[in-house]
Amino acid sequence: MASKGGGSGKTILIPLALLSAFLFFQTFGMLPTAVNDDIVRWASCATFAVAAVVFGKDGSAVWCGLCAALAVVLNPIYPLGLGDLWSGAKIVGGVVAGAAVVRNW
Repeated sequence: MASKGGGSGKTILIPLALLSAFLFFQTFGMLPTAVNDDIVRWASCATFAVAAVVFGKDGSAVWCGLCAALAVVLNPIYPLGLGDLWSGAKIVGGVVAGAAVVRNW
């Protein structure tokens, strides 16, 4: 029988940890060139959107808000014209994803 409450937020921590590493590696050119910005936007938006829902369900408003904001900033459907700020947005996304993992583990 599954237990109620607590612990459901831990299910998103592994994808967030992987996303954090992915964003840092892609930002600093450590991934193949086939991994372009579109792939980064889709992976980031999907992971941050799911994380926002999970953290919202668990009542963690700060992490929910941060993940929702990053899902909007890194949105691939209506991408923001970040220009020179694109690398900074990926770094901030990696830092927030990593901090969420460390804080909620």
